[in-house]
Amino acid sequence: MYEWVIFFLTVVPIIGVEFYSSLGHMEDLVKEELNLISSLKDFISAEETRIERMKEVASGLKSHAVEANDNIEKFLGHPVNQYLFMRQLKSEYDTMESLVSKNTTFLGQLRDIRPNLPGDEDVQGTAKALMRLQDTYDLDTHDLAQGKVKSSYAGRKLTADDCFQIGRTAYIGADYYHCVLWMKEADDKIQQGDTTHERFDVLDHLAFSLSQQGNWKRAYELTIEMLKINPQHDRIKQNRDYYRNLLKSTKKGDEGEVEKVDYSKWSAKLKREDKLKPKGDLYQKLCREGGEPISPQIEKNLKCYYWDNNDPLLRIQPIKIEELWKAPHLVRFYDIINEKEIDTIKAMAKPRLNRATVQNPATGILEPADYRVSKSAWLQDKESNVIRRISARIAAATGLSMKSAEDLQIANYGVGGQYETHYDFVRSSDKRTFDKNVGNRIATMLFYLTNVEYGGATIFLTAKVAVKPIKGSAVFWYNLYPSGEGDLRTNHAACPVLNGVKWVANKWIHERDQEFKRSCALDKNAENSIF
Repeated sequence: MYEWVIFFLTVVPIIGVEFYSSLGHMEDLVKEELNLISSLKDFISAEETRIERMKEVASGLKSHAVEANDNIEKFLGHPVNQYLFMRQLKSEYDTMESLVSKNTTFLGQLRDIRPNLPGDEDVQGTAKALMRLQDTYDLDTHDLAQGKVKSSYAGRKLTADDCFQIGRTAYIGADYYHCVLWMKEADDKIQQGDTTHERFDVLDHLAFSLSQQGNWKRAYELTIEMLKINPQHDRIKQNRDYYRNLLKSTKKGDEGEVEKVDYSKWSAKLKREDKLKPKGDLYQKLCREGGEPISPQIEKNLKCYYWDNNDPLLRIQPIKIEELWKAPHLVRFYDIINEKEIDTIKAMAKPRLNRATVQNPATGILEPADYRVSKSAWLQDKESNVIRRISARIAAATGLSMKSAEDLQIANYGVGGQYETHYDFVRSSDKRTFDKNVGNRIATMLFYLTNVEYGGATIFLTAKVAVKPIKGSAVFWYNLYPSGEGDLRTNHAACPVLNGVKWVANKWIHERDQEFKRSCALDKNAENSIF
């Protein structure tokens, strides 16, 4: 209503004329009224267009939300869906903000919820996660863009613009290998009729990325393609001349015509050019292959037991235990935590989740890192009977004291969530330290609170063992030799989650108060064993 009042005041100027005293002036009013009606119709038309656009945004958000809500874990467990969800929510929030700019009440409500919605960093982080998954699990770019990953759940398809934005993220980070893959996929979609992004922009990024890889001929060919789209573009003409000079291909009368590029051969050749592909390491290999096969000679010495550790708490109902490796001694406890306890832990942790940090070994400062992508929360024994029971169960199963142990840490892994190779104990070369009253981390108990459809394994690089998440189970190992020296064979990592949702909980147990629980050894080569 107020907008209309302002509008009328703007259209009809107050000039102090006595209209009633002159018929001539009243005749002028008829013309002003017609102008007013015309302006009002334009205003109404613009408002109707804006309202229709708002309806489209609302409809898009609703359809997306309904699809996700049908099976939230399945939907958000798919990496392509995760990327599109982040990108759509960020984009449509920005659209809504511009559409409702005149409605100060709704705009205020919208801005209040802005901190709870994804931003540019989230969209870019998700794009990087897709590329990380692509490398770790050797995923084909086209299949990934079609929503096809190693999953029983079909994901949504990426548009040319989606592919461009992923490639653009790689481009900004000078990751030209991935930029080429995703820009090529965007170009393929555009040539198949996708109009969500301009081809010139895609080719521009693609040509530059190829030139950075030393592929001058391909960069030159794509530059010619760009000049067919925009023949007068000065920068592209300069690029054409630059590439031609590099290729020593300038000839009299040469206007830059080249033979038609066979893109299918190009794509196949890119896959063969291993020198352009990021080098895979043992970490990625173990994640991809699920560990190395265990030889029959080693496997015959790995046993399964019902384990009570001579503790009254476990005597009535022993825990199932499986040996995974002898040295370092890795064991898995099955059904050590039940469904209700898991639900309680997740409910307590979820409101407190914050980006997980690592201690910089050079500075000792806690900081986020690209090699640890997850959020975590800490739960104390005194907060809940459930947490106290779990601590008591760890003590009974391991025979270790919990007096100097850290609080239970809960971690939830996001898109492509991972934690690259690390040790849980502090090495002598590290700047970080633990309180002398608790000592170093003697052992780790890692609980799996969910199953993970694909990926998310805990891998031990020396043993070349991959421990798949099994809900309700926990893996246990000693970080220190009986002599107190750090066991470098316990270097481990959390593989990226490709499909599914991963929640874990871990208890780090320290040296102090273990004097009568675990005997020291003067022989630094003495082996650990839970038995």
